[in-house]
Amino acid sequence: MLRRWLLFAVVVAAVCLMGARSARAAYADDCDTPNGERGQCMPFSSCSDIEQRLLAAQQSGQRVSPEYASYLQKASCGEIDGVRHFCCPTPQIQHNSKVMELFRSADFNCGNILNQRVANGYEVKLSSRPWMALLRYQSLGESRFLCGGTIIANRYILTAAHCVYGLEDQLYEIRLGEHRISTERDCRQQGRKEKCAPPVKDLGIEKFIIHDKYDSKRIINDIALLRLNESVLFDKHIKPICLPISNELKQQAESLPDYFVTGWGTTENGSSSDVLLQAKVPMQSRSVCSQTYRREVPHTQLCVGGGDLQDSCKGDSGGPLQAPAPYLDEYKVRMVEFGIVSMGVTSCGQISLPGLYTNVADYVQWITDVMAKHGL
Repeated sequence: MLRRWLLFAVVVAAVCLMGARSARAAYADDCDTPNGERGQCMPFSSCSDIEQRLLAAQQSGQRVSPEYASYLQKASCGEIDGVRHFCCPTPQIQHNSKVMELFRSADFNCGNILNQRVANGYEVKLSSRPWMALLRYQSLGESRFLCGGTIIANRYILTAAHCVYGLEDQLYEIRLGEHRISTERDCRQQGRKEKCAPPVKDLGIEKFIIHDKYDSKRIINDIALLRLNESVLFDKHIKPICLPISNELKQQAESLPDYFVTGWGTTENGSSSDVLLQAKVPMQSRSVCSQTYRREVPHTQLCVGGGDLQDSCKGDSGGPLQAPAPYLDEYKVRMVEFGIVSMGVTSCGQISLPGLYTNVADYVQWITDVMAKHGL
């Protein structure tokens, strides 16, 4: 933490040395660097060259050269929400280094798969999907679980923007570690013994963070983060899922033949499930969804489903589209969240039509920058 503060001080000093340029820009806005390269306005810790140069200056105990200070002053996009941003050349944009340290840490135990032998549409094994979250809303005097989400770190839940937008006054709690909603304890029989999961945890929400370019009419950029009001202690029934943080994993998002959706949502009978279910859904080309929804489907969305009447439904909104994949340089397979349940057809599970999912690979940059900004 001290190292980060010192590096931030170097940034401030470098910019102030030449005088801060007045600039109005939003996060990730397109821009031109002082050298004429195309780029985006990013925090300094998301721009590899700027971070490395400032880190080198910090380690040497010296200020950056006047020439580079001048470059930084010209490249400055100003402060966005209190964080200094610079026009970063596109090839130098990196996932926020502060958060990537967490995700790449040997202690960060994400996506561990206890059991993936699940029949389509049937109950998953107890505690085998420990990243699942339930979003609880208060409306008209009634408390209900209406959306899902996933744990990605001990203070953050990843979900869909449409589960949060305009509902901040109603969404008040996150439940973790749930399996069967109607029972106080979740247990299973193992031979003559009964094995039970630890109790669920209900946590409040400190911050609602919706993608600033979310379009509620076209359901574009349908992604949000919820910062919990306290850090959750991971347990066997509460653990994070992995994200597609490497180029190899991002490429897999387009090439995997099948995914899994998991949730407590509306089933083919039209009623919410009391128990956590999982369904296998096939990948489709975007042209299939373009025909279904009569509009162009951008790269930021995945078209999935429409196979054997197994699909995610309205109550599963915000939940994960996931698949097992080799994680980073490991041979071990982990569960990775490639998509977020976003938009489906109203006759869910009754006719064979695909759904649209937010393509998480296209938003890892946003996720890491938001987490760095609001604190781990």
